[in-house]
Amino acid sequence: MKGSPSRLLLSLLFLMMTSLAVAAWQFDVDPAVHNGRPAVIAKAAQGTSAPLLLIVRAITEDTSTVLLEKTIEPQPSVRLEAPSVRAPQVVEFSLTTSIVDQKPDFVWRTLALPVGKRLIDYRGKNTFPPPSDFETYWRQAKADLDRVPLDPVVERVPDKDTSTGLLHKVTLPALGGTKIVCWYFVPREAFDDQGRVRKQFPAIIIMPGYGAEEPPIDRTSSGVITLSVNPRNHGPSREYWKAPTEHLLWNIDDPDHFYYRYAFMDCLRAAQFLFSRAEVDAKRVASEGGSQGGLFALALAALEPRIACAVSNVTAFSAYGDAMSLALQGHQVQYARFLKEHPTSATLIKRSLAYTDGANLATMIRCPVQINMGGIDPVCNYVAGIVIYNRLMRGVPREYHVLPDCGHAVPPPMREWNQAWYRRWLKIP
Repeated sequence: MKGSPSRLLLSLLFLMMTSLAVAAWQFDVDPAVHNGRPAVIAKAAQGTSAPLLLIVRAITEDTSTVLLEKTIEPQPSVRLEAPSVRAPQVVEFSLTTSIVDQKPDFVWRTLALPVGKRLIDYRGKNTFPPPSDFETYWRQAKADLDRVPLDPVVERVPDKDTSTGLLHKVTLPALGGTKIVCWYFVPREAFDDQGRVRKQFPAIIIMPGYGAEEPPIDRTSSGVITLSVNPRNHGPSREYWKAPTEHLLWNIDDPDHFYYRYAFMDCLRAAQFLFSRAEVDAKRVASEGGSQGGLFALALAALEPRIACAVSNVTAFSAYGDAMSLALQGHQVQYARFLKEHPTSATLIKRSLAYTDGANLATMIRCPVQINMGGIDPVCNYVAGIVIYNRLMRGVPREYHVLPDCGHAVPPPMREWNQAWYRRWLKIP
């Protein structure tokens, strides 16, 4: 065993006090977004005899330093707060009920702030700032897309119709000589018996999580048109373009041809189709997505000024300066590792990430934005959502919510927040 004599003694005492069977402890978190210090609340089940080993570490992209290590005796409830710090610091709570296999029962990362500072005001590190030509880069991408004619192929899918909605498959020409496939659900009331438009409806553009298909989503019973978008390498769009590697790494060292530059243009092309439709109320169109789709929702709001509001759930691929240290798994961890493994390409890789970082795109958004995060999400840490929230343009209406016990998922409470946002900004009854 390695370590100081005091730490060795602590571990030996802990081993003697701990049975081979894993004790029953429950862990909750307090994200402390608006006041106080983030904390883990540990509760021992009645009759539990095993103590708990707490280790708090300071985390950076390159190092992990133990700040605190102690044993906690079984008790009904104990609040374990983030330590006092002089400057913002990512900290990790590791809680273990058995040191036989050294595997923690619960691991959580958050941000410790100096006394008097609130998480909700945190703007993030500036290690991936928008490049000096940030807006020019995106104007050029949009100009490239505009040179590709909007020539949609719209096909009815009557066997998937519902009592209130009509489904269509939409195939659209996209940047780079490929095509994307979308699913388009429209209320039956939009058309008369001759197929002519008789009524307009609000619309929501919905975009997928990483690698997933965005299936047809029917909200026509609520009087809403939906366009489910499958950017390249997703769902049926893979028939036309399949990434030769994980798409998050495709051309990452070539900012002008990085995957997400093209994928954002795919989402913008879908929006252009939607705005061209006579049955769509062009003043009531929203963008929505979860995880990677949450990034797409922000990007579309930034690049398409006609978007009326945006909903971004468990937002991914954002606030890299903080998120690479906050994440426990997933794309942020993969990007951090990739940067270390490719030092000669690091400048170009960081540039690609900076152009497509959701927190940087937030600086271009002018419409109302709602951001919803999970308090124990190991992939998209809730603090990254706060950074996005604070990077939005001044005066933009915004909401931030966090579900303390939620991991990487979009559960019913988030959907309820989404619907309240749409009622407010799309005027949906």
